[in-house]
Amino acid sequence: MPAMTNYSTEQGRSTAPFADRSILLASDSERHGNTLHRALLEKGFAIEYAGDYSQVDAQLDARKYDVVLLEVTGEHAVEPAVATALRVKRANAGQFVGYLADATLETSGLAGDAILPRNATKLREELNRFMADVWREEE
Repeated sequence: MPAMTNYSTEQGRSTAPFADRSILLASDSERHGNTLHRALLEKGFAIEYAGDYSQVDAQLDARKYDVVLLEVTGEHAVEPAVATALRVKRANAGQFVGYLADATLETSGLAGDAILPRNATKLREELNRFMADVWREEE
C-alpha cells in the first residue's frame, strides 16, 4: 500500500500537483499500468486506473475527466492506443488525450494532444506545460 502524502490547502485548493484535476489512466500492460498508477498517486495526482484501453469508454461514460492518459509500453500497443484516442475524441473533441510513451515511440504514428514521458516526475512538468493555458482559462 502506497504511503499517504498529506498536502496542505491554500484558499480551499490543494497544493498537491494535479490534486484538483481528474485523470483517467489506461495501459496496454496491467503490470506497468498498476506501477505507473501507484507512482502517480504518490506524486499527488488525482488519478483513476481504468485498466486496459477497452475500459476507457465505460469510465468516460460514467464520469468526466480533465485528462485521459494512455500508456503505450511498446510498438505493439500503438494501434490500439490510437484507436482508443480516436473513440474518445469522436465522443468529445475537447477531451485532452495524452500518450505516455518512451521517446522512441514519438514517431510511431501516435496521434493525440500530446506524447508525454512515462516518468511520474517528468510527467507532472510536461502535463502542466501542455495544460497551463486551458486550466488558467477555467479559473
